[in-house]
Amino acid sequence: MADEIVLEWLASVELDLRTVRNCLFGPEPTPISAAYHCQQAAEKLAKAVLISSGIHPRKSHDIAKLVAELEPSHAMRQFLMPLARLTPFAWTLRYPSLDPMEAAASEPSIADVTAWLEEINSVVRAVEEYLGIAPSRT
Repeated sequence: MADEIVLEWLASVELDLRTVRNCLFGPEPTPISAAYHCQQAAEKLAKAVLISSGIHPRKSHDIAKLVAELEPSHAMRQFLMPLARLTPFAWTLRYPSLDPMEAAASEPSIADVTAWLEEINSVVRAVEEYLGIAPSRT
């Protein structure tokens, strides 16, 4: 059974995913806010796996760096590493920027974020199976 703290991290992941759904399918869709919460869910999911592996996660939004703390042969690494592409949504497009590369970034579409939501839900199910806990509602 997963430690209580891991279950708390997974509950936080579910809250972010609920927010993603509200941002995508609510009366006034906001894909950029949904993208931010996808990043947050992915980051917290990586941290839950780290904690379950006895690793105290660093304070970082960089999903690739977090996942890199797992052993290369860790079963969840292959599921988590693709989510690293969401890292920039922790800050890009959420704040005004003088950086021309960030300013030129385009807001993701509802279809983009919906696909990310489905992918994260798959990873959540894989993590729950790995940890031997009952599946969440995601």
